[in-house]
Amino acid sequence: MALSNTDWETFGEHVVRFEAPDIVHIRNVGDIALEDMQRMFEAILGGVAQAGGRVFWLADITRMGHVRAEARKLAIESDITKNLLGTAIYGGNFQQRAISNLAIKAARVLNPKSVATPFKFLATEAEARAYVEAIRRNVQGT
Repeated sequence: MALSNTDWETFGEHVVRFEAPDIVHIRNVGDIALEDMQRMFEAILGGVAQAGGRVFWLADITRMGHVRAEARKLAIESDITKNLLGTAIYGGNFQQRAISNLAIKAARVLNPKSVATPFKFLATEAEARAYVEAIRRNVQGT
């Protein structure tokens, strides 16, 4: 899946774009079904192809709804994080963050290699971008 470097592309209610050099930015709107999770992972792989290596996953969950069980299962069982330099999730309410944290903890227990990259929930997009920059500096050793 080749991603636009300027325009948001839609899949279902959700949107995604590639931000050079290495960010796949996804804005979730509404519920996430299995097909949506699959498309998110395809977008990440498209970003990997465009970046020529691992990418950051920047996710806006401000308007996200429920993550369906089959989508959570795919996320837990997936090895997509091997393609990530880090994940920054911003927005969302307490319940969304709590459910996501539980899914991440389950993934670490059930598939320890699946969540080996830096991962953090943040309040705003600006904080999420600062987190990505901090990881980037750490990876580059500066």
